[in-house]
Amino acid sequence: VCTDGCTHIGFELWQVKTGTLFDDIIVTDSLEEAQKFAEETFFKKKDDEADMLDEKKEAEREEQRKAAAVDDHDDEEDYMDEMMDEF
Repeated sequence: VCTDGCTHIGFELWQVKTGTLFDDIIVTDSLEEAQKFAEETFFKKKDDEADMLDEKKEAEREEQRKAAAVDDHDDEEDYMDEMMDEF
């Protein structure tokens, strides 16, 4: 493909969800080099990154539960106020 040697490479990346990050990118034709690179980068980080993602999702769920509880409480108060006004 590159008879004179390649000096640049381009990626066209499409993401479905905003916030996707890419790091530790390697371009090689050596399976052994790719496996070694993965062991030194991806596999060292993946469990910690998965734990951080789980913690973030749990925090978001907790915020949603709190917001729903506040909404439920507000709706209940509005209902009681309306009932008292009619009485």
